[in-house]
Amino acid sequence: MQAPDTDPPAPSEPLEDSAPPIPESPTLASRGAASPRPPTRRWAVGLLSALHAPVFAWAALSLPFRPWTLFAVVTAALALLHAATAVLSLLPHPLAPRAFRAASFCSLGYLAFLSFELLSSAVYVASLNRGLGTGIAAALLAVWAVVALLTLPFACWGVASTGGLRLLRPKRRPALAALAALMVLAALSLLFRHRVAKADVVPVPGGAPSRTGAALREALASFDALPPPPAKAPSLMTTAPAACAAPPEPGRPTLVVTHLASGRDPERAAVATRCLQPAPGEDAAAALRGALAEALRGPLKIDVVSAAQPLASPGPGLDGLSLRPGLDGLCLAERCLMPWQLIALDAFNTNAPLAGVPDFRFGVDLAVLRRALGEPEPPGGHGAGGAAPRDGLVRIETLSYAVDDEGALHLLSRLGEPSVPLTEATAQQAAAAAQRYILGAQRKDGMFRYIVDPFTGRASFDGFSIARQAGTTLALCELGVGAEDPTATPELGKVVQRSLGLLAKLERRAGEGNSVGALFYPADSPGTIAGLNPTALTLVTFLTCRDGIHNARAHDALIGRLARMVLATQRDDGGFAPQLDLARVAPVLGPTQLYEGGQSVLALTLLEALAAREPSPELPPAAAVRAAVDRAMDYYANRYWDHFASDFVYMEENWHCLAARAALGHHRRDDYERFCLDYVAFKSRLVLDEDSGVTPDLVGGYGFGNVLPPHNTATAGFGEALAAAMAVKEARGEDLARDRASMRRVLEFLVRQQWSPATCFACSRDVIIEGGFSESMASPRIRIDYVQHAWAALGHGGRVLGLVPGRSAPAAGPL
Repeated sequence: MQAPDTDPPAPSEPLEDSAPPIPESPTLASRGAASPRPPTRRWAVGLLSALHAPVFAWAALSLPFRPWTLFAVVTAALALLHAATAVLSLLPHPLAPRAFRAASFCSLGYLAFLSFELLSSAVYVASLNRGLGTGIAAALLAVWAVVALLTLPFACWGVASTGGLRLLRPKRRPALAALAALMVLAALSLLFRHRVAKADVVPVPGGAPSRTGAALREALASFDALPPPPAKAPSLMTTAPAACAAPPEPGRPTLVVTHLASGRDPERAAVATRCLQPAPGEDAAAALRGALAEALRGPLKIDVVSAAQPLASPGPGLDGLSLRPGLDGLCLAERCLMPWQLIALDAFNTNAPLAGVPDFRFGVDLAVLRRALGEPEPPGGHGAGGAAPRDGLVRIETLSYAVDDEGALHLLSRLGEPSVPLTEATAQQAAAAAQRYILGAQRKDGMFRYIVDPFTGRASFDGFSIARQAGTTLALCELGVGAEDPTATPELGKVVQRSLGLLAKLERRAGEGNSVGALFYPADSPGTIAGLNPTALTLVTFLTCRDGIHNARAHDALIGRLARMVLATQRDDGGFAPQLDLARVAPVLGPTQLYEGGQSVLALTLLEALAAREPSPELPPAAAVRAAVDRAMDYYANRYWDHFASDFVYMEENWHCLAARAALGHHRRDDYERFCLDYVAFKSRLVLDEDSGVTPDLVGGYGFGNVLPPHNTATAGFGEALAAAMAVKEARGEDLARDRASMRRVLEFLVRQQWSPATCFACSRDVIIEGGFSESMASPRIRIDYVQHAWAALGHGGRVLGLVPGRSAPAAGPL
């Protein structure tokens, strides 16, 4: 006879082991010793729940950027359940087993909820961006793994120890069927999420995107007949939304044209924006011709809406990814902002998804964009009510075109020119434009303009960095046209002289006979603790500029003092302390910063060559410098990354490759060169190629996929390191075919990202913008080191590819 299907009764004692008590030994009893009680699970459950409760409570309170989200409520409920389980188990209380079982099942439900939400978000973001990217996928998987680690072991233990899982028993089959139906519903929901991310197609001139350019060129046939603009015409910069007759939608062609128009003052021009929506059957190109009748001959910006979609959320906490940086615009009713205007507003860096980390920003803040689209601020200020963030918003995709002063039509993508090829001409033009930008960014005291907004022209010297000032000067001396012959370009010589003079004024001396020098900014700042990074890179700059653009020996005494500072920071193991106490001329030990180790090795390597070639009492002895270089190379090659992580990841070690290249002629070490090559081999994995599944304009960028645009400086830094590694490989007789292909991708990416006459239709006319490089294609600000590193990659990378004249590496000596 089959036993009835009944659930086992709950244990009468909370969370006690099922084994019976061990009987007390008479011998031990006679000796007065008590037998130990068996260990209980309640303490383990109570302590584990007590650890889980604050973790989930923190996640509920800190991770969502808005209160009372579904994630916050569910996570807070699980935290409360863990807290109740901890209290009941530690008291103990008869309800403790039930609380343990409830917390276990809720943990499983929470994991299922979060798994579905993460998968749903991944499906939406991947569908929106035509791919998720391995980096973003790995990040989502890591988040899921952390949650699974906090929930799955606890839940399995709790379910197994409080009666097991009863879904497979006959009387539980309806519940099993309901679970299966829920899984089918989840799958259908994911398919729906995939569809929701697809925008509806809007008619475009020419009938198809591939023919739109030709249709626009035909409409621009009368461009030369337009009246010329006044001499001081503004750029096309405007953050005012275009006012359309109706919201962009399927079946309604929409073109937004921004152009110069005559103002009230005949000597001044105004910026005008028109939204053209021809009736069905009317030629959109004809509507454009009619609109140009009111324009002046000058730059034009044409945005053709190609698709529209009511804005949907990618998932909890991911509203910032609702718009693709540089590709999507946004409409609220009839008012629309084009993608380039969102970049000009720096809108793709306004979302702060973590309330506890305000500096962590990516993506858009929809509430801020509603204000930019003309919606009034709700009573009580930002976030104090009003419409829900996505209500009424429409995401638009556009085909982006710019017309230059000569009437030529340029297809743009995220404010870059995707059709610009990498040739000898374009590589040299890009390098020359970067040089012009830097030369024009210096003020009379020698300081380079630190940050500039390309659209408004607002410039700032705040945040001045000695290292970045020195690095920019280094690029001028290494790559500047005429650097080897100052008389060829007098302007270059004057700029370098002013910068070196500024750096020299920042020196503070110490030691016996003032033999040690270090740099401080401001020069009169209090304190005696000097950082290694600014002094080491400044030493590199003075050594590099010494024999070329600057008079030899003019700063040899300064070079010697800075060199003694770097030598004084070297530790016994060959590494470097991050600071030096000038009062005692003693190193201040502590964790080192990125870059300063490689910069110090590079500085001493260059110094070694100079001291051996031109011995001088102003410089440290060549033998002492050589010994210091050898100790440093040995440390960084064999002990610096001697741990498990080096098989998987390296930090920013670009400067070590530059040092290995500089040492090729006089101080080669196989292990140090191999350290550089291993580092570059790892970094190469993060350069997007044609097999990465990214859009073509991202190929060559250093990044993680379509979702987050690659940063130009990270890409350029890799290009610098790769150029040095290729010189090292060439000296070692190794094959360079793959490296050449990777370098071409990197340089093609950088050439497309540089501000040019075609992409500068909305750039400020008050400062030089052309030739500069922004932080990324979604973040417009230009910083001087962004330009310096991009130029260094173009110059050194162009040299190893034979596209730019000159050599970056000395003739290699024996290994």
